[in-house]
Amino acid sequence: MIIAYIFGSISLAFSFAIVGLLINTAIRKAAFYRHLSNFNFIASEKANRYLGVLYFRHILKTTFWRHFNPTLKIIGRPDKEGLQSLRNEMTYAEISHLIAFVFVLPLLVCIKLYDFYKDAFWSLLIANILFHIYPALVQQYNKRRLDILLKRF
Repeated sequence: MIIAYIFGSISLAFSFAIVGLLINTAIRKAAFYRHLSNFNFIASEKANRYLGVLYFRHILKTTFWRHFNPTLKIIGRPDKEGLQSLRNEMTYAEISHLIAFVFVLPLLVCIKLYDFYKDAFWSLLIANILFHIYPALVQQYNKRRLDILLKRF
């Protein structure tokens, strides 16, 4: 039964990722989107290291996960427009992951409050963190590094 909860949690995480992409596409032209693109909730390099964001980034770069978003690569010698386009793609991916994370939270609250599939709570929480929060943190980390490069141009 635990295996079913694990696979179900991973399936839900991917399903809510699609919801995050759809909602992000809908709000992309809104006025407040610019504020979201500069939002950093963990700005400290030390905190990123402590939370394991750099390890997670390494895992994403060296495993099959690197093929999921091929638009997030620098090819050749970058120019300012290319780097700005890359930053916009990173922002889009980051906000999509954050939206997906937020949409899973009510489901987690319902499971916890009403003891509805209570064995699924931990697997869904872990899947939500691994598939939505950590990728968003990696995008924020990469965006900060990219902003340093953009300032040099």
